[in-house]
Amino acid sequence: MANMSSRPRRLAAKKSVIVEISDSEDDPAGAEENDEYRPTETRRRFIDRAAAVVASGSDTRKRKTEPASSVCKDDAPAKKKRAKKDKENAIPNQSNDVNEAAVEHPLSIASELDGGARSLTPVTSSTSTGRSSFWERRKVWNIHELLAETEQIQPTAARNIVQLFENENTIPFICRYRRDLVDHITPDRLRDIRNTYTEIVDLRKKAENIVNQLERENVINTEIREELLCAKTNEELEFLYAPYKPASKGTLAERAKALGLQHYADALLFGTAPKVQLFSVVDPTNKDLATEELVMAGICNIIIHNISKNTRILEELRRLQNVQRIVLKCSKAKKTTASKAAASSKPASSGIADKKLDSSKFENYFNFQCDIKTIKPHQTLAINRGEKHKFLSVKVETSDYLKNELMRFISQEYMSEGLQYPLRKEVFTRALEECYTKKLQPLLCRQVRAELKEKATRAAIEVFGKNLKQLLLMSPLKGERILGIDPGYINGCKLALISETADVLETGVVYPHGRHANRTEAEKKLVQLLSKYNCGVIALGNGTACRDTEMWLTSLFQAGILDSRSIRYSIVNENGASIYSCSDVASKEFPKMDMNEISAVSIARRLNDPLSEYVKIEPRHLGVGMYQHDVNEKTLTETLNDVVSECVSYVGVDLNTASLSVLKHIAGLSEKKAEKIIEYRNQKGPFQSRKDLLAVRSIGEKTFVQCAGFVRIEPLSVGGKITNPLDCTWVHPESYKLAEAIIQECELKLSDIGKASFMQRIKEFSKSQHNLEQLAEQHKLHMERLKFVLFALQRELLQDYRADLDKRPLFKQGLTRLDELSIGDVVTGAVTNVTHFGAFVDIGVERDGLIHKSHMNNCDLSIGDRIIASVLKVDMQRRQLGLRLENMLQETDTSFTLKTE
Repeated sequence: MANMSSRPRRLAAKKSVIVEISDSEDDPAGAEENDEYRPTETRRRFIDRAAAVVASGSDTRKRKTEPASSVCKDDAPAKKKRAKKDKENAIPNQSNDVNEAAVEHPLSIASELDGGARSLTPVTSSTSTGRSSFWERRKVWNIHELLAETEQIQPTAARNIVQLFENENTIPFICRYRRDLVDHITPDRLRDIRNTYTEIVDLRKKAENIVNQLERENVINTEIREELLCAKTNEELEFLYAPYKPASKGTLAERAKALGLQHYADALLFGTAPKVQLFSVVDPTNKDLATEELVMAGICNIIIHNISKNTRILEELRRLQNVQRIVLKCSKAKKTTASKAAASSKPASSGIADKKLDSSKFENYFNFQCDIKTIKPHQTLAINRGEKHKFLSVKVETSDYLKNELMRFISQEYMSEGLQYPLRKEVFTRALEECYTKKLQPLLCRQVRAELKEKATRAAIEVFGKNLKQLLLMSPLKGERILGIDPGYINGCKLALISETADVLETGVVYPHGRHANRTEAEKKLVQLLSKYNCGVIALGNGTACRDTEMWLTSLFQAGILDSRSIRYSIVNENGASIYSCSDVASKEFPKMDMNEISAVSIARRLNDPLSEYVKIEPRHLGVGMYQHDVNEKTLTETLNDVVSECVSYVGVDLNTASLSVLKHIAGLSEKKAEKIIEYRNQKGPFQSRKDLLAVRSIGEKTFVQCAGFVRIEPLSVGGKITNPLDCTWVHPESYKLAEAIIQECELKLSDIGKASFMQRIKEFSKSQHNLEQLAEQHKLHMERLKFVLFALQRELLQDYRADLDKRPLFKQGLTRLDELSIGDVVTGAVTNVTHFGAFVDIGVERDGLIHKSHMNNCDLSIGDRIIASVLKVDMQRRQLGLRLENMLQETDTSFTLKTE
């Protein structure tokens, strides 16, 4: 690319079609020939000129010792003219001092562009650059503008969202107390928008770093600088930056340049005079230039490099990728002798993992092909895993039409001008074929695979987040003593019985299975424990030996040893229980208890209060999703932690009784801040009001605003009488004056909050539009915030948010064997896991059944939903059960959307 600027200008340009940019969804006339992926000829030329500056800068030192070639003698006048014209066409920076509401990060490049204004403005020019209307109308974007465009939200909402995030507002706080500013966006949607916002900020920083680097090297002008800052995606930025990236010194192209073949390659690529004669370049004394074939190979390597770095060609490749049919093909991988030997030489520890993952799990993909536009996320992840473990062979197959279209485009790009002679055509044809095979097609395949993986990863993380929310919001089982059983074979079934307040009453171990089995003694101890503490609920972990233990309990019910009228059991997700039992949190809570028994305590408490117990465990260990180990761990952890924070914040906690594990997840708080709160509570006694939080070290005004609405002061924790009853409601301290005004207007008392008569009067008051408008005008508040305060005052005191969802655990008193089911049987059950390909349901048999997405009747299921299903398939050999959804017994909404009657 060093002498790309030596290419003569075209004598006759094609007639350009001006494409007006509009918000209409209809395709404008001529859009196919002039879409946004096809920059104008002028833009291509300035990129080529800048690339020449970059390359010439790197080759200057080399060329000082080389004689000037006759090929480039006539280029000096042309270069001077172009340099003069470049100077004339340079777009001057213009400042704009108009301040906008959105506050952006103090970026050096951004501030330079807009003269220090808070928001960036379009860069305009009084001189014409001969560019099409599309490129003339491009501008350096504001963060909120690109966010609105990318996420398709209202510009005002986007500006508010950016400002809220820059001011470090949390998602739970925004969605509850600033809903009017963000157009009532749900937390899940806002989390996606925040991820996009972070990507946009990173994109701006990356563009600035590139610009600063190239400016230090003095290789770009103002126009190209602005083009780089206008890039709206990482891909576009990479396209624009590609011509300036120096190749590695060890590449074939760089070796050929070192031999002095750059000038001849440029002359053949652009058709400049005089004609190149290979024999004149041959140098018998140099082994790399000893024959014409070696010379041609070197020239081809340089041309291949130049073509593969051409921005217009990369953009055309991207366009073809989006419009042409591309197929992902899978087949069973062939095991070579080498791979078998490598497998046999692996240590025993890796063999355990191999047993869990055998080739039968990928049988569906041994002869599989699918268009990349219709492939499902779970299919992509399964294929990637199969390829990683050498079970599958994967390739991306493109059509001949795509190749021919790209070849035609590249030929038109270079061969439509300049001198035409046989050697030039021969070299270009050879270089083009090699470039497609070695550079462009592999690049296309990498892009396709990378995009599929990113799409699938996002989908998998989305499933994790949704399932985790359903699990955390399961209704607690209050007022019951619970016996937790952590089933096992060798170490027996660990027992732990807890009180109504989750205190441990007794622990033990029984051996109903395995070589140490003593069923008589196990039955005796189980019955004795249940009778001693008058316990009627059993929480059974769903891990190893779960079904065997369930069969054992079923036999006790059938024999009358356990009374089915007073005793029932529920299957509890025990994922992460063993990890928790070995953690520092568990050792502090149970310093003298055996780790195995701690697992049983955790299982019992998960039924007593799922949220309080699950938050003690890292969300990624809870196993509610698909392909956990195939997605980005950092992104998954951040998303799941956000979901935990949302759930804990919306349910709320008592400031005087909340544990560190729960308190640290409240919006605005961290583990250190939660520790300070507990330390203050232990030293000064219980908090009397929310405002007391401000007396805690490290809790400032900003933190208080974020967390105050999600913590409460319950009367029982302060001796039965609370200073301000509003501290026990959803009303935020910032709205206390408004709430008091409403209560006074309704002729009520603060002490009446939570009473039926109080709630009825507030409800009647809120129905009058005149009352609402009068209050909103009086307090200068948005109507939405006023309605929320009224909504909060209509809730029962201490009403658990999870009670609104009513996702109760599924209790059973017996188990059906898989072989007792037949096709057509109608069963009931509860959803235990949801993926993109279907939902798993516990119907009381040995294994969960799968309702495939095609058999869901267009219903969206979530964890905990009760359903009626019919049996479609019973595969005893593979122990699989297929179901069809017939009806929903209970459907819940956990979108945290506030609904008023």
